[in-house]
Amino acid sequence: MEAIVVEHVGDRGTLRDLTMPEPGDDEVLVRVTAASVNPIDWKLRDSATRPLPFVIGQDFAGVVSATGKNVREYVQGERIFGIARKHGAYAQYTLVPAHSTDEPIAHIPDGVGDADAASLPTAGLTALASLDALRVGSGTTVVILGATGGVGLFAVQLAKARGARVIGTGHSRHQAQAASFDIDDYIAYDRQAVADAIQERLPGGADAILDLVDDATTIGSVQRVLRPGGTIVSTIGALDVDALSGKGFHATNLVMNQTAASSHEGLRTLARMVEDGTLRVVIAQERDLRDAVQLLDESKGGHVTGKLVVTVETGRI
Repeated sequence: MEAIVVEHVGDRGTLRDLTMPEPGDDEVLVRVTAASVNPIDWKLRDSATRPLPFVIGQDFAGVVSATGKNVREYVQGERIFGIARKHGAYAQYTLVPAHSTDEPIAHIPDGVGDADAASLPTAGLTALASLDALRVGSGTTVVILGATGGVGLFAVQLAKARGARVIGTGHSRHQAQAASFDIDDYIAYDRQAVADAIQERLPGGADAILDLVDDATTIGSVQRVLRPGGTIVSTIGALDVDALSGKGFHATNLVMNQTAASSHEGLRTLARMVEDGTLRVVIAQERDLRDAVQLLDESKGGHVTGKLVVTVETGRI
């Protein structure tokens, strides 16, 4: 089978022929039809922290090709999606455990396409877990910093579905798209000072802040717009939790696969919302497996709105 493999430190990823994996007793072999790009993919590639060699990617959609003897929930020919953290997703086949909160999988509803399903797991579950941690509900005023990225667009829609007021930030070039998702207020960081603009709109402070983009230095300027007793979540580990707690705030550096949202039910929730039209997947670009490294480079550039998807063909096997 073909896969995008990192073979040595500094390798950007190379298309290679690998031996077809075989499922263990509790595993599912999946013929991959689509995989999506997440920043974690190129961050792991560039960090040299994983044992070499490894297949890049983790979010996939595909068809069950074979199952281990203990697997009863999935049968050959069924469409499934999820996270292949260990074996990778930029490949014609991958292996996933049938029961794992670290690598959850679920069936794809008939009304959901493979590219949409592959776009959901990491970004969608991160958005879901973040809003749970922020306790976003009807009447909550939430600020989403980085609202037009992969996680941000899901978080905006999930927050609106819960009845929240959403103030989002992003580049001015994405303002029209932000409006199409009914963001209540959009602040273009390249045209306004974000914290000042938020304070103008929310003189009493925001109930919750979801920060998807800022480092520890930058996030300090935004914390002042949080109301007393408010809640803030960072998905990139940028918060000084103890300092914020000392000021009366609720702060979390969120790790998605350590949350309750990282589950089969979390995936099913997202898929149902796509099927019923509550959640819309924005796909910025779809490219063949051979072009996966170029998609990683575009993601690393930081200017992509929506999801990048790798389409996987099996005709060359």
